[in-house]
Order: sequence, then C-alpha cells, then structure tokens
Amino acid sequence: MSSSAESYALSQMLANGPPYPARNAAFGGKPDDTIDVGVSAMFIVIFACLAATHMYLFKTNKAKGHFFIFSGVTFGFCMARITTFAMRIATAKNPENTQVAMAAGIFVSAGVLLLYIVNLNFTQRIVRSYHPRFGRSKPVVIAFAVYYVSVVCVLIMLITATVIGFYTLDTARLLKCRDIQRFGIIYFTVFSFMPIPLVLAARFIRTPAKAKFGKMGTTMHKVIIVIIASLLLTLENAFRAAIAFLPPRPITNPAWYHKRAAFYVFLPTLEVIVVILYAVARVDQRMFEHGKAEREANTANTSDEEKSRSGTEL
Repeated sequence: MSSSAESYALSQMLANGPPYPARNAAFGGKPDDTIDVGVSAMFIVIFACLAATHMYLFKTNKAKGHFFIFSGVTFGFCMARITTFAMRIATAKNPENTQVAMAAGIFVSAGVLLLYIVNLNFTQRIVRSYHPRFGRSKPVVIAFAVYYVSVVCVLIMLITATVIGFYTLDTARLLKCRDIQRFGIIYFTVFSFMPIPLVLAARFIRTPAKAKFGKMGTTMHKVIIVIIASLLLTLENAFRAAIAFLPPRPITNPAWYHKRAAFYVFLPTLEVIVVILYAVARVDQRMFEHGKAEREANTANTSDEEKSRSGTEL
C-alpha cells in the first residue's frame, strides 16, 4: 500500500473512531498479510512445542511427587505468546479492526511478565542458598513480595494507558499515556536486570552458612542460568525502552527499529532462547526447592498414593 493510500485509510479510521488507530509507528510495525502471517504461524508452532515440553516436565515430575510450579508457569507464558501471535495474524487479516490491534499490543507487553517472575524467583532461591538466614528473614521475604506485586501493578497501569490511548485524541492525555508507558518499560527493564546484581552479590559476599537446593548441578551453574536469562530479557526490554524515548515517527514512515525484522529478533527470538534454556538446563531439577506450594502438592500426592494403596489392599 502506498503512503498516500495508508494516510487516507488512517484518516477514515480516525473518522470512524473511537477506538482510534495508532497515529505513530510502533514496535513491530503494521502487520502484513503476506509476511507476518507466515512468520507468526511459525512462532505459534515453536511456542506450542515449548509449551508441550514444559507441561510434559511438569506432569512427569508431579507424578513422581516432584512438584515444580514454574514448569507450569513457563507453560502459561508459552500459551500467552501463542495468543500474542494469533492476535498478530488477526491484525494482519483485519487491518482496519482497531480493537484487535489494541488487544495485540496489550498481549505483547503482558505475556513476558511471567518470565520475569520465574527468573526473579530463581534469584530468590539462589540468595537463600548462599545466605540462608538473610534470604529467609522477614524483611527480605516482604521486599520480594512487594516487588512481585509492584510489577503487576505497573502492568495494569500500562494496559490502562494503552487502552486510553486508543480512545482519545486529546494531546494532553496522549502525552500522559506516553509517559506512563515510558515509566512502565523502564520499570520492566530494571525488573529483568535485577537478578544479575542480586545473584552476583550473593555469590561473592562470603558467609559460613550455605544451604544447598535442587536435585542436580552446583549453585554456580544456577547463577549462570539466571544471568543468561536475565541478560536476554534485559536486552529485549532495553531495546523497547530505547524506542520509547526516541522521537515518534508517523505510522507511514517507520524507522528500522519499528519494523518487523527488529520485532521478531528482539521479542520472540530472545524469549524462545530463554524458554529453551530453562528446558535444556533442566531448571525443574536444578531450581527445585521445598517451598510451601511444593510441600502442599507433595503432601497431597503422598496422601493420594496412600489412599490408592489402601484401596488396593482392601
């Protein structure tokens, strides 16, 4: 479609709003029926295979009395990304449907939150391993809990700002929404980077007491896994943060960093590497810890097995 045709289509969609279409170029560009459908379908297949892998690990471990909730959380992330790219295909097929485009944008921001939480929880377990008393102290536990809640609150702010941006043409409101989105992506960048200084500090600050966790691998191996995942997630967020602070470009004249090539490299590709890392490195074995959820699930599994045996004996 030519630039003049795109401008005319945009003016018609603005006249038919709200919701109004985006006026500025966004990360990922405008989905195209000839390219994005095929690439998005490929990532749907990849994430479906990864979802099946992590669900297989979750169910296999649970059947053995080894309940590792984060295999299920990673499965949930993969399902969220399947939805993300299904929405991108829908946007490519229905370019004039602003509500579908709005939903697709929300899923792009929301899905990866699960990986941040998983990686930070692994960090928390490593800190407890190197410094058992400090890591399990009430202030540290509360600090981590507040941090988890805060990132969910920031995500709600981002979603709200995104929705409002589609339902107003008021410049002042749009600028406020942009500021909220900038704050959100910076916060997510810090959140995804935070595991690195935490695990390094835990590793190099010496303590006489050390508690092992996990069923395989050394604590240093676990540190390396967390750092690699954190670097990849930070790279994704840092790239998006840089775009958010660059001067806006009209949707008819996007820069290279708005286009689909940058989107597919800096979003799904990096996330796929992280999810594969979790599966190949067997975090379900290395990062296992008898936490409250694990203890309750394992107790329930043991009770079910005992009841099953009792029924068989009768």
